[in-house]
Amino acid sequence: MEQKNNSDQVLNTVRSIVYHLNDVNWVKMTQKMMALPINNVKLLDDITNIIFDRALKRQNYTHIYAQMCARLINDSKFNNLIATDTEITFQKVLLKKCHDVFYSNYQEELNKLKDTMKNDNMVPKKCLSGVLNNFLFDFQKRSICNCRFIGELFKNGAFPEKYILKCIGDLGKEKNDNNYELQMHCLCIILQSVGLILSKVTTKNCYEEIV
Repeated sequence: MEQKNNSDQVLNTVRSIVYHLNDVNWVKMTQKMMALPINNVKLLDDITNIIFDRALKRQNYTHIYAQMCARLINDSKFNNLIATDTEITFQKVLLKKCHDVFYSNYQEELNKLKDTMKNDNMVPKKCLSGVLNNFLFDFQKRSICNCRFIGELFKNGAFPEKYILKCIGDLGKEKNDNNYELQMHCLCIILQSVGLILSKVTTKNCYEEIV
C-alpha cells in the first residue's frame, strides 16, 4: 500500500510537470523530473506514458518535450533507473511508444472500434458516424504529432539515425490502403524536421569515402 501511495505521488508530480511545460521553465522542470524516486518498471512505464501522451497532445510544444526527453536520456542516472534490469531504460520505453504509434494500422484500429460499438448497446446508431469521424481525426492527429515528435527527438540526439532512416523508408513505400495521403503528410513532416541534418551526414559520409 505504501509503495502504491508513493507511486501515486510521483505520477501526480509528473503530471504537474508535463502539463505546465513551456519554453521558459523546461530546464527547471527537467531537473525536477530527474530527482523523482523511480524504482520499478511499471512506474517508469506510467511516467513515460504521461510524457509521451502530453507531447502528442500539445503539438506546438513538441520540441520542448523532445528537449526534456533528450536531457533525461543523456542523464545516465535517470535513463538507467531500474538497476535490477539493465535492459530497461527510459529511452527504450519511450522509443517503443513512438514505434507503436508509428506502425499502428488504421484499418485494424477502426475494425476494433466498430466491433466494440456493435457490442455496446449504449451507443445510439445515429451517433456512430460522429464517433467514427472523431476516431479518424484523432488517429490522423496522433500520427502526425508522433512523426513531429520523432523528428524533434532525432534533432536532439535522442532518436537513433538508423531508426529515423527506417521510418522515412517505410513512409516512402506505396501501400494499398486509404491512408496514403496521411502517409505522405507524415513523410513530409519528418523530412522537414530532419532532412537538413541527414543531408549533412550523408554529404560527410560520401566525402570520407572519397578521401
